[in-house]
Amino acid sequence: MARRGDRTMWLFPALLLFLPGCSTAQDPITGPNMVSEHGSLTVRCPYDSSWKNNRKYWCRGADWSTCKILIETDTSEQLVKKDRVSIRDDQTDFIVTVTMEDLRISDAGTYWCAIEKIGHDPHFEVNVNIDPAPETSTKIMSIMAPDLTSTESTMENTVNYGETQTGTLTWSLLSSIYFKLLVFVEVPLLLGMLSAILWVNRPQRFSGGGEIG
Repeated sequence: MARRGDRTMWLFPALLLFLPGCSTAQDPITGPNMVSEHGSLTVRCPYDSSWKNNRKYWCRGADWSTCKILIETDTSEQLVKKDRVSIRDDQTDFIVTVTMEDLRISDAGTYWCAIEKIGHDPHFEVNVNIDPAPETSTKIMSIMAPDLTSTESTMENTVNYGETQTGTLTWSLLSSIYFKLLVFVEVPLLLGMLSAILWVNRPQRFSGGGEIG
């Protein structure tokens, strides 16, 4: 026959299953071990249904015992938002969702999904990495892409310069031709006309002797 003390020791663990916030599950709350994101970040931490009415919170710090609580839920499903962080407790699917917006490189680090209770709080570690790849890709594309405005401006300047050079060469060529025409055509013509005028206006000489009185 079992002793009363042995029966009491057997009943105590069984009663824990029916107490709110108590569970013998190995992982009362879980989540992703590592997240790499840019822009915004959403972390979903499922938890055991027995913790439905407990507060959940999101804290940061490499050491769990000294992590800083950034935000926490109330006992409802109401969305709670503080600065760039928000948290919501889905008490139907038993998932606590944390969202971080406008991510920065300094946001990378160790975070914890946790459940508040008397004594030791169940928690799960989440490592957050901030991926700068899209920003780097944008800079590379910006460097590699040609500046169409500068290219068009350069082409326009080249065309204008070419037109100016062409106009200068054309004017020089025409001036040279005109000079040659002036020397080889107009100057002899003017000299011929001048000779004809002098020939017409030259003094007339008459032959024959004068009368002797």
